[in-house]
Amino acid sequence: MTDKDRSAFIPPCIPTLVDKPPEGDRWSHEIKYDGYRTQIHLIGRNAYGYTRNGHDWSNKYGSVLVAARETIRCDAILDGEMVVQDETGRSDFKKLATAIRWENASLLFYAFDLLWVDGNDLYKVRCEERRSRLEILLGPNRPDTPIQFSQSFEGSGAEFFGAVERMGLEGIVSKRRASIYRSGPSKDWLKTKAYMTGEFVVIGYERKRGDAPSLLLAQETDSKLRYVGRAIPAIPQAQRDELWKAMEFLHTSHFATTIGAGNKAAVPVQPVLKVMAKHLRGEEKLRHATVVEILAP
Repeated sequence: MTDKDRSAFIPPCIPTLVDKPPEGDRWSHEIKYDGYRTQIHLIGRNAYGYTRNGHDWSNKYGSVLVAARETIRCDAILDGEMVVQDETGRSDFKKLATAIRWENASLLFYAFDLLWVDGNDLYKVRCEERRSRLEILLGPNRPDTPIQFSQSFEGSGAEFFGAVERMGLEGIVSKRRASIYRSGPSKDWLKTKAYMTGEFVVIGYERKRGDAPSLLLAQETDSKLRYVGRAIPAIPQAQRDELWKAMEFLHTSHFATTIGAGNKAAVPVQPVLKVMAKHLRGEEKLRHATVVEILAP
């Protein structure tokens, strides 16, 4: 039996997105880190790192896994987030892929759950107890190690979210303190995400019977366009009427950039109109996005 056979990958618990955080002393709250969900397995003298879908990325996370094995003296499975931080200490998703490939030493792993220790499953142990055992296992956070414990906040979820939003972070995750660990979507873990507003170029649209009309948006990067998703116009009716007239006038034969296979009914337009869109912070593609302003040409 190999080391890997002794502790199989555990499909992660996935928090449910909500509009506002829960309140009450049954919940604790943590910062939502903007990175890659990662599961670290420490077995014998070896350490392994897995993505949220169970792919073995041990060769990509070498420096973090070495530190994890040196820090934790027992066999264990840790659930957490792999991130890279900017100069202000905020996680920077855009730099993560580059860091994994070329700057492995800049990676940080924020551990927020302990699923297995020395052959014993902890799934049915209360969340607050699992986290307490994890904190003891890791010891105090130190700036000289890439293994960090994700601290929790006990108190008002709304107040904590407000503070996180003012800091420009992605959002928070609230966890029911008495909950067990369940793989898959969970309402015992709730995520509240902050919104941000950005400028985008309209490259197409879709108006289909029975569905809300949407604009296909792209972002300008290094003098080229990158498709980032759709947004629903949330502007006054008079402006919407003018928008659709502009879309018809700007019809063209092809899209200004690749948009993916799921947009077969979309109509391409010349990439000249710019808009301001409100969307969830920390997502590579637009989510829950609405156009809030048409910018003057």
